[in-house]
Formats: sequence, C-alpha cells, structure tokens
Amino acid sequence: MANHPAIETVIERMRADIIGGAADAAKETADAIAAMVKDSTAETVPALAQEIETSVYAMLGVLPSLAPPINVLHKLMKQVDLAKEQGSNVKQLQEAIAEEVDRFQAWAENALDKVAQYGAEKINDGDTVFMYSMSSTVWRVLKRAKDQGKTIQVIVTESRPANEGLWTVDKMVEYGIQVTVGIDAAIGILIPDADMVMVGADVVGATGEALCKVGTYPAALVAKAHGVPFYIAADTLKFDMNTLLGLPFRIDHASREEILTPDAPIEALVYSPHFDVTPPELITAIITERGFLHPAATSAWMQEMAISETLQAKLPAWAKGEI
Repeated sequence: MANHPAIETVIERMRADIIGGAADAAKETADAIAAMVKDSTAETVPALAQEIETSVYAMLGVLPSLAPPINVLHKLMKQVDLAKEQGSNVKQLQEAIAEEVDRFQAWAENALDKVAQYGAEKINDGDTVFMYSMSSTVWRVLKRAKDQGKTIQVIVTESRPANEGLWTVDKMVEYGIQVTVGIDAAIGILIPDADMVMVGADVVGATGEALCKVGTYPAALVAKAHGVPFYIAADTLKFDMNTLLGLPFRIDHASREEILTPDAPIEALVYSPHFDVTPPELITAIITERGFLHPAATSAWMQEMAISETLQAKLPAWAKGEI
C-alpha cells in the first residue's frame, strides 16, 4: 500500500535532511499523520489503525534519534491504543487524532516561547554567545535577547559536513545580530572568548546526556576547560523516554560522498556520525519550558510523558536499525 502524499513528503525531507531541526521534524510529522487520517477512507478502526501504524513505521525507517518526532508519534499512537480499548468508531478516532495534533502544535509553540524567555534572561547586554551548528530553539532565544534591546554577538562554526552553522549565519544577519563564523577546528580558540555556549539538542537522555550535531561534545570539553557555561536549549519534548529502558541512541552516518571527493583513494575508510553525545557533567543546565533543569533531573520529568504500548514494542528494533 502506497503511503499518503503527506507521509511521503516528510519521509523524503527526512532522507534529504532538509527539515530545520528536531522540533520542526515533530511538527511536520504530526501534520502528516493528521492529513493522512483526515483523508482515510477506512471503514473500521482496525483498518484505520493499520494505516496509521504503516505510516508511522515508514517514517521510523528514515528517522534518526530525534526525540520530538518519536514523542509526537507516542501521543498519536496513544490515541489509537485508546480507540481500540474503548471501542471507538472511525469518526471518533479521526477526531481524536486531529484534536491531539492541535493540542501538540499549541503546546509546542508555547513551550518554545518559554524556552526563549528563560534563555534570553540568562544573556546579558554585551554578551558573546558561542553557538554550534543550527537550532531553531536557540535562534528564538537569541532573537528574544535582541528584541529586549540587548546588544549581543554570536560566534558559530561551519558544522561540517552539511555546514548547518552557515544557516545560523544567515539567520543572525536576518535578526540584525553581529555574527562571526569560524572553521570547526577553531573551537579551542573561539569558545574561550565567549561568555557562554548555547546549543540545541536532538535528544536528551535519562541521565541528562544530550545527543547533538557531531562536534558539540568537543565544544563542551573546551567550554569546561575554560570555565565557560554550557547550556542546552531544549523543551521537554526532546526528552527521550526510550533511554529509561536502556535503548541506545540511533545515530546515522554521513555518506562517503559527503566527506571525500570522487578521486580520493578507495582504501580510505570514512567514519563520520551525524551526532555525538555530550555527557551531563559538561552541561551547566538544560533550558526548558519549565525553567533551568539540572541534567540529573531529566528522568523525573519523563515519568509524565505519554507512551503508546504499540509503538514502544517496535522501538527496540528501530533503535537497532532493524526498521
């Protein structure tokens, strides 16, 4: 059975890695499921549930460790689980999915606004902020600080191999924020000149570790060595409940073509993961919609999050790359 066009669009955008960030991936995932469910001609709840599950597993097949889309899928699949348990009809399940998506979109916008508010309060007038790669959440923080009338500067490096750091350069110019760009290898020189490091995260684990664009971990090491505060800006949708079960992060790797030119020696092997893990002892705090959290506090907040038993049963295979 062919996937709904909205599902196929998200899958292709994930494959091409052109979705702005983990939060944006969650929003697009939710909208795609909502569109598919709305257009479904299924006549029974089991039939509609099967369509939803097929779409979910198709997206999982191209999804790296991005907690927000996974958590959104938990929310939506939870509605499917409830519909089966309660004997709902198709219309009721369609309405439940639509309402859940609307709730999520409203919550996400409010959460990001609060992260921006708390993060901007930490930035003082005249501060220099080092930012690695790109993060729509950190962009919001910086823009909020600028809108408060603070004069700030941003330092960012290229973030190879995809050069997402250059997206940040464009965004800072748009915001009217002074930005300096350097090569990744210069982090040991650039970070000591900053008042703080602030980065986004794709996943925050149960013990407070953060999965971020590769290069973030060495940036955190440099910050620690020079006494520069290191903040993760991430709402609690980034918290990965799978890590409570001991499931590993799923980390995809860049292709050979992204790293080496066609004339490179065939004997040269390529090892280039897209993400690395920053341990909690290097993180000053996580800036969430609930305020500043110590990394050790993340597991407590995970207990409140929705879990779909149907989806949870599939995630161990997904974490191993079997889906």
